Amino acid sequence: MTSLIDDHTANTLIKPNTVIADSKYGTIENLLECYDREINPHMSAIQTKNKSTGSRKDIFSEEKFIYDKNTDTLICPAGKRLKKKAFHSHRDNIEYMGSRKDCKKCELRPQCTRNNNGRSVQRHIRKEELDAMLLITKSYKARRDIKIRQYLMERSYARSIRYGF
Repeated sequence: MTSLIDDHTANTLIKPNTVIADSKYGTIENLLECYDREINPHMSAIQTKNKSTGSRKDIFSEEKFIYDKNTDTLICPAGKRLKKKAFHSHRDNIEYMGSRKDCKKCELRPQCTRNNNGRSVQRHIRKEELDAMLLITKSYKARRDIKIRQYLMERSYARSIRYGF
């Protein structure tokens, strides 16, 4: 996506204020790139499409865990603290883990985790900026622009493929 934005800016001499794209472009990296360039991301975020599916079905989402900036911990729905366990540099995530003992005796365990070691939650190091971009992707204007893009562009892509382009 960044090369497309750079090419557009070089060719038109106009910096875009909005990027409209399909969900393949809705990655964390692209959303944060939009934040850094002050561009509105009008695209479906991949992260929101995969929530509550597979092994995460019927389990508390990460939004249920409250971040405590003072202690750099997360507070679970039962009020227990998840402490920093690891930093995953390839994803820019910090993994927080609950105490195995606390999780084993918790009444909310069936809704929280299936892991015998306790609940772990990953939090991006730029969570606040990412949340701001995700909010924009869910706005009325973003949803409208995505629909218009589908109507105008997908048809012409399909037609061009049919004629060998």
